[in-house]
Amino acid sequence: MTFSRNSAVETALVISDTSSGYRNSISKGLDAVAENKMSKALTYFDNALTQKPKDTKAKAYRDQAQAYVDTNSQLKAGEVQKAVTTITDGVKIKNGAKSLDTKLSDLKTTAKADLAEYKQLDKDVTAQLKITDGNYSSDVLKQCKNIDWKKKPYLSKLKSKVNKLIKQSNQKSSSSSSAASTSSSSADTKVSAADKKEADQMRQNIVQADPDHWDSAALAQVPDSVIVAATKKSNDAGGDPGTTANMIAEQYPNIKKNGSSDSDTNDSDSGLSASDAKGKLGSLDFYNKNSSHIHITGQQQTADGWEFTWQFVGGNMGGTFDVNNDGSITANASGGDSVGTGSWK
Repeated sequence: MTFSRNSAVETALVISDTSSGYRNSISKGLDAVAENKMSKALTYFDNALTQKPKDTKAKAYRDQAQAYVDTNSQLKAGEVQKAVTTITDGVKIKNGAKSLDTKLSDLKTTAKADLAEYKQLDKDVTAQLKITDGNYSSDVLKQCKNIDWKKKPYLSKLKSKVNKLIKQSNQKSSSSSSAASTSSSSADTKVSAADKKEADQMRQNIVQADPDHWDSAALAQVPDSVIVAATKKSNDAGGDPGTTANMIAEQYPNIKKNGSSDSDTNDSDSGLSASDAKGKLGSLDFYNKNSSHIHITGQQQTADGWEFTWQFVGGNMGGTFDVNNDGSITANASGGDSVGTGSWK
């Protein structure tokens, strides 16, 4: 009997110790929740479950804390969609602590906002990367440049795309600045000996290509700097001396011989010449915006005018330009989609 009484007492003490340890773990876990130390709280709730493995309250508290910790980890890893799924399931846990209910609900709101921001940025950046004419959205570029990756780790998986867009826009800006610089320098009548030689050679090439159309005496009066600038622009666009001449003629129309204006036989029912047709491409906005990146790869006369095939330098996009005798111009991508229309008349 004595043994039996001692065993009962020992059992009671063990139960008492277990209950005390359980209550202590639950209490300290909730204190950690209040201090927003969720990993610490999770440890305490795990402890409580060790004391009472089948306790529904301890299990609910523990699952809530785990959901909170997992969601934050997923957001920091850039797994935004997964984080929203995890926190949504966490909010549904029944018999949990009210303090954890509130924190999970708040975190769900944050995670959903993060996901919305992620999706919008992904959509905007993807669209901007498809731009080829340099007309990027200043708002999107500003947003990309101002991202603090340490404060917004949930966007981390978009970092490579964002950086690619910034680099692409900077290269286009640099190219535009270079073109502007070239244009500015073209107004300067002081040119190097090499530029003067290049200008003289181009004057000869223009006249030799179509002596009935271009006036050598008038060309001699055009500043060397203008000839050089037009030559560079024409070469970048894959043009020939006729294209260069038409570019010069926009500033110095007198280089065209009498009877060779835009209204003469070249533009009549007999049709445009290939060089004249190329010169008309400047009437197309798409061509003007992308001329420094477009390479003319071929040409053929059609019943209505001329068709030129083109390709973006260093890119995959290409297509055709149709310059028609009736004054219409169209630009089509290789897939057949129209990318621009205009009129040269």
